[in-house]
Amino acid sequence: IMKLKKIASLALAGIMAVSMLTACDTTNNTPDTGDGEPPVIDTTPTGYSATILSGTNLHTKDLMTAEDSDMLSNAVVAAGESINEGYIIEQLQDMDGKLIGSSRVAEGVVNTFALNLATDVELQKWDFDGGKDFDVVGGGKYAGLYAFSLDPQESDVNGAVSTTVQNIMEDLSDHYGQTTVAYTLSVAKAQVGTVAHGVILVGIMVEVVPTHAA
Repeated sequence: IMKLKKIASLALAGIMAVSMLTACDTTNNTPDTGDGEPPVIDTTPTGYSATILSGTNLHTKDLMTAEDSDMLSNAVVAAGESINEGYIIEQLQDMDGKLIGSSRVAEGVVNTFALNLATDVELQKWDFDGGKDFDVVGGGKYAGLYAFSLDPQESDVNGAVSTTVQNIMEDLSDHYGQTTVAYTLSVAKAQVGTVAHGVILVGIMVEVVPTHAA
């Protein structure tokens, strides 16, 4: 009988020890899925400005350096969050690759972008008269918001953005005649909507710094 009591006591002690170890493990391995996907997904990778610059031609690379901007990224995301109607996305899809500002429907998107830019950044809009993408009149920071069709192939979107940067630099690379100019490129993007029905908003900012007379 004594042996049975000892065996029963040892078994009970073992069960209690296992129960205590189990109770100590409070880790929740269930992933938090949240309440659903947000309407705007920030798709700007680290070094995105450098990625875009690397896709430009040699002339543009020689003129520019690249530097990501949190301010620009936040402004692009805010612009995307202001879109709450499907027909606005359709309007933006029609503007594929163009500087936003030529449509009254998109005016609220551009205004939200502008409100989230720093006060020393000059907003650029598409010119009905066929003017330059960026109307640069001197040193400073100039930024514009573009819409690109959402494509499953990210490389296609990046290539289109790089081409846009090249086109901007074709207008700006005259170096103001006799003045040497340093250009810094910042680019940020955010996806709005779905692959089937959506756009990628891209903010492009160029900082122009005249350095010295040639």
